[in-house]
Amino acid sequence: MIVGYCEPRSLGGQLKNGAQQVNIYGEQYQVVAEVQSIQSMSAHGDYEDLLKFMSCQDASKVKKVFLVHGEYDVQQVFKEKLIAKGFVNVEIPDRHQEFEL
Repeated sequence: MIVGYCEPRSLGGQLKNGAQQVNIYGEQYQVVAEVQSIQSMSAHGDYEDLLKFMSCQDASKVKKVFLVHGEYDVQQVFKEKLIAKGFVNVEIPDRHQEFEL
């Protein structure tokens, strides 16, 4: 899910525009994810706004949530709030950390 504006040449912009292959740190990757975008959220929404959005999701069907933006301390608070709402698999990835989906 891409929320808000992405500069068209950025990774987010490429994904948002339907790229089938992207370059990440000099390596080419096939895009195998279904990418969706919404414009109704502010790029500067706080975690209360994001919690409101997430409350529309069935937490039991959400396999994993990645928190990749913002200060680490705020990410930790947001992670705990998501867990309290039933989103039990919330990750705050380290730089270059890889996950198999």
